[in-house]
Amino acid sequence: MLRIYVYDFCLELAILRDGTQNLPTTQVLPHKRPARMIYLPSTLEKVRAAHLQAGESHKEGQITVYFPSEVAIQRFWESYRATFQTLSAAGAVVVDIAHHILFIWRRGRWDLPKGKGENGEPLEITAQRELQEETGLVCGPPERFLSKTYHIYTEGNQYFLKETAWYLFRCPLLTPPVQVQTEEGIQDYRWVSPQEIPFLYPHSYGTIRDMIEYVLREVLSAPSR
Repeated sequence: MLRIYVYDFCLELAILRDGTQNLPTTQVLPHKRPARMIYLPSTLEKVRAAHLQAGESHKEGQITVYFPSEVAIQRFWESYRATFQTLSAAGAVVVDIAHHILFIWRRGRWDLPKGKGENGEPLEITAQRELQEETGLVCGPPERFLSKTYHIYTEGNQYFLKETAWYLFRCPLLTPPVQVQTEEGIQDYRWVSPQEIPFLYPHSYGTIRDMIEYVLREVLSAPSR
C-alpha cells in the first residue's frame, strides 16, 4: 500500500482483496470522485487530475485506487511519480526512554524534524543532521530505517513530489530539553506519550500521522526481541 498526499488529501494505492465488491472504476473521473475505485489501464491522467484538484481545493479526504497485485501498484507508481519532479528528504522520529515521541510546532502544525539532503549525503546522515540542527539533540546514529512518506506541493506552476525517508532515534533520557531552530519557523516542541498523540492529529499533516501510526504499530507495540 502507498499513500501520497496533496495538502490534506490522500491518494492511496492498495491491493484488491477477495470480497471487495461494488467498486466504481476510475473511468468515472474526474467528474465524479468516489472514495474507492478500481484502476484500469490508461486512466493515470484521470487519477492525477482528481488527486491534484482535490488537494489544491484544500479538501480533506482520500481516494483509494485498487490494483490486482503489488506489481501492478509499482508499475502505476513508477508512471505516476514520473509526472513530477522528485525531491529527496529525510526525517527523524525520536523516542525517549519512556516511549515519549518528540514533536515540534512549525508553521501552525505539529511536525517532526526533517529536511532535504546536502551534497549527496546519505539519507540517514541527513536525518541525523536535521535532528541536531532543528532541536539541538545529539542522539547518535539512527537505530533503524522506518518507512517513507510522499507528498506533492507546488512552487509557481511546477509540481514537486517530496519523498521523505524516516529513521528511528533513541534518546537515553527522559524528555530532555530541546533548543528549537526558530529561523526554520519552529516555535515550540513537546514530548508526547502514545496516549496523548491522537489529540495532536487535527493539527498535524497526513504524512506525519501516517509515520507516527507506523511507529506506534511497528515499533512501540512490537514485541521485544
